[in-house]
Amino acid sequence: MNDKNETSKKIMDMALELFSKQGYSGTTTKEIARDAGVNELTLFRHFGSKLNLFQEIMEYYAMDPEVDDVFQALEDMCFADQMMLISTRIYQLYLKNMKLYKVQMKLTDNAKDVVKLKLSRKLIVVLEVHFTALKNAQQIQGDPHLMAVTLINSLLGILTVSILGQNTITEKNWELLVKEHAKQFVALYEW
Repeated sequence: MNDKNETSKKIMDMALELFSKQGYSGTTTKEIARDAGVNELTLFRHFGSKLNLFQEIMEYYAMDPEVDDVFQALEDMCFADQMMLISTRIYQLYLKNMKLYKVQMKLTDNAKDVVKLKLSRKLIVVLEVHFTALKNAQQIQGDPHLMAVTLINSLLGILTVSILGQNTITEKNWELLVKEHAKQFVALYEW
């Protein structure tokens, strides 16, 4: 998305807020426009449709550029330390994208036109490359793709329980849970 003007940004901010609270289907363009302080016609002039607005939000707010930061400064670390740092960084990225995940959790099964979990899909690809390099260096064992999917599913599980459970499942903080998942992951795959 190119530089969005102030009105587009205001509409997207309000739409994200409403989508994260009410879900995509439960939010109308009329509500978004009203809460953004514009008329509904302005919303349609800027985005064309509710689905286009939603897709623009997913592209604009997903923290894709930060994916590369997850893998910075790992060169001299053992696998266990790498996984602790990678897992923590990924979870922090998920926390920054919390509203997007809340929106996606509220999507109906028939929302076929919406790309779900875009950030997680990108992380899986990058993790698979990282794990393949480690496997080729005989530092780990296992299928790199399965490892990447397993790690992301594990971290998304922590996030989902945190969102849906609202601290009623466990009182343990997310840092402790992420470290435990990373330890178990290392135990499974370290050479």
